[in-house]
Amino acid sequence: MPIQPPDFRVLRRFDPEFLTDEDLEDLASFTGMDVDECRHRVESYSLEEHAERWRAEPPQTADELLAFYNSTDLYLWELMQWHASRERAPYWEALTYLAEHYPPEAGYRRVYDFGCGVGTDALYLASKGYDVTLVDVDGPAFQFAQHRFERRGLAARFVESRSTLPEPAGEYDVAICFDVFEHLPEPLEAARRLVAALRPGGLLFEQSTFDFEAVHPCHLNGGINRYSGSRWRLHLAGLGLKPIA
Repeated sequence: MPIQPPDFRVLRRFDPEFLTDEDLEDLASFTGMDVDECRHRVESYSLEEHAERWRAEPPQTADELLAFYNSTDLYLWELMQWHASRERAPYWEALTYLAEHYPPEAGYRRVYDFGCGVGTDALYLASKGYDVTLVDVDGPAFQFAQHRFERRGLAARFVESRSTLPEPAGEYDVAICFDVFEHLPEPLEAARRLVAALRPGGLLFEQSTFDFEAVHPCHLNGGINRYSGSRWRLHLAGLGLKPIA
C-alpha cells in the first residue's frame, strides 16, 4: 500500500485570490453573515487566537478534547484561510497527482477522507468522479463540509467519528489524511485502522506534523514525543506502506 506524502511548509501566506466567490457564498449561506463579513473573518483569522482559546482551558481527557472540536468555530475560519494559502500548494499537487495517475476508472474510485475538516479536498475529488466518504468529529467545520456538498448537489457519505475508524477492512481504494494524526491521543492506532480500511494495493496520501509550536498547542505532546522527525515515517513503514514517488 503506497504512500505519497506532500511536502510541508510552516509559514502561511494567505492569498485572497485563492479564496473564491463560491467559497465566500458557502460561508455566507452557512453562517448567515454577509459575504464581506465572511471575507473579513477569513482574512483576519489569527492562529494565535486559536492557541489562546486552547490554552485558556486545555482539554485534559478524550471527552474534553472531543468537546473542544465539537464546539469551536475557529476551525471554520482557519481552514478556509489555510486552504487559500500558497503554502498549501503541495497538498493540491498531491491531490492532482492522485487524479491524474490513479483516476476512478482505473480502480481507485472509493476515497476515505479521514479528518476532512471543511471538505475542500473531498469536493475536489468528488468533482473528479470519486466516491468520497468524509470522516471527522462533529462540529461547525464538519457541518460546513456537508453544507458545501449540499449546495453543489454532490453526493458523498458523511461519518461522524470520535477519532477511530469503524469501517470494514478493505473497503476503500484510497485514503487521504492531511494534518490529522498530530491532533489525536493515539495516532498510531488510528493509522493502523486507516490502513486496514484500504484494499490490498490501496493508496494513502498523508501529511502529519508532529512538532509543537506556540501557535499549535493542539498538536498533542504525546505524539510529538514519540513521532517527531523521521520516526512517524518509520512507524508508517511498519504498517506495510511503501512510497510511490
